[in-house]
Amino acid sequence: MEILYLDCFSGISGDMFLSALVDLGIDSEWLKSELSKLPLDFELLVKKVKKQHIVATQIEVIDRESAPSHTHHPHRPAKELLRIIDQSPFPPKVKTKAKEIISKIAQAEAKIHDQNPEEVHLHEVGGVDTLIDITGTILALDRLGIQQVIASPVVTGRGMITTAHGVLPVPAPATLELLKGVPISSGTVEAELTTPTGAALISSLATSFGPLPEITIQAIGYGAGHQDLPLPNILRAIKGTATSSVLAEKNLIIETNIDDMSPQVVEHLSEKLFEAGALDVFTTPIFMKKYRPAFRISVIASPHLASTLREIIFTETTTLGIREYQVTKHFLSREEKEISTPWGAVRVKVVHYNQNYTVRPEYEDCKRIAQENGIPLQKVIETARERGEITYSRRPAVLKTKR
Repeated sequence: MEILYLDCFSGISGDMFLSALVDLGIDSEWLKSELSKLPLDFELLVKKVKKQHIVATQIEVIDRESAPSHTHHPHRPAKELLRIIDQSPFPPKVKTKAKEIISKIAQAEAKIHDQNPEEVHLHEVGGVDTLIDITGTILALDRLGIQQVIASPVVTGRGMITTAHGVLPVPAPATLELLKGVPISSGTVEAELTTPTGAALISSLATSFGPLPEITIQAIGYGAGHQDLPLPNILRAIKGTATSSVLAEKNLIIETNIDDMSPQVVEHLSEKLFEAGALDVFTTPIFMKKYRPAFRISVIASPHLASTLREIIFTETTTLGIREYQVTKHFLSREEKEISTPWGAVRVKVVHYNQNYTVRPEYEDCKRIAQENGIPLQKVIETARERGEITYSRRPAVLKTKR
């Protein structure tokens, strides 16, 4: 499994993230070519700089729609940014993730300023910077074959900054909103180290937070910010391969027993928990005191999401108490691929264990094809599995993502 570890000792911004990925090995000309597909008038400058004697890559987006002084950005509402992404020629998985992150920023800004998320304007970064940083980062991660992003706790900075909304505390309110559930610290530097775009990217893409996991390092990238600080204003990105086909991570199990609520509510509860990042939600029939029939709701999630998930459970159920305990999840390395069938593309998971592998078609894709073509679902699943095994058997023992 290809893992990217983000060392956020000097915070994170959208341009620092994208710069680190270029420093890690993404060809800047390829990136410019891909991003030029967006209907925006901009120039992407890529250069090497030194931050406290460390050489890093720095990306700057020149918005040609801005005034010459670059003090004014054409403010686009969030719905316009989403429309631009929707009409882009990027792969569906890139567009879906980019729209998810843009929406997340818009919701945070809207909550702080009491506005409609679709109409809120992203003042500080205009619109071009936001789209370039987000779509560029997602495209680069896909190009590098990254399958899991892990990050250190995020340093936000401290003090006060002047923005389009006036003087605000650091971290800015929208940044703090976007970092809900993420381990953070203010650090010692009086500056804005983490921006709303950086916060949205890391909270959406990182699956866990903590120390560097056990990996074999392949490459290291340094992405420079635009500030000169007492510490290197850089984001360090470490790309590596998991040393075993059996991986491990720390999870929480959050549970509660309920005997006075309709089980129908669990469907709505599960949807909200999954939207918030839960890895799994399930119920178990139980008997409580005096043999009252009841059910237990169990949620598996990353530890940094605990407070968010507890809030959802307390709000959406009748429970008066919640239990939680830490567990270690051991899971097999896997890769997501697309394979062709007579009825269209189907996503599959290629699951590794030692020198063996299995191909598991994505149920929703198979279900959609079966419904659209009026054929048995089992036939689609079996065909997709066979096609996947044939495709995979022609490749090397360790599948490499196309560069």
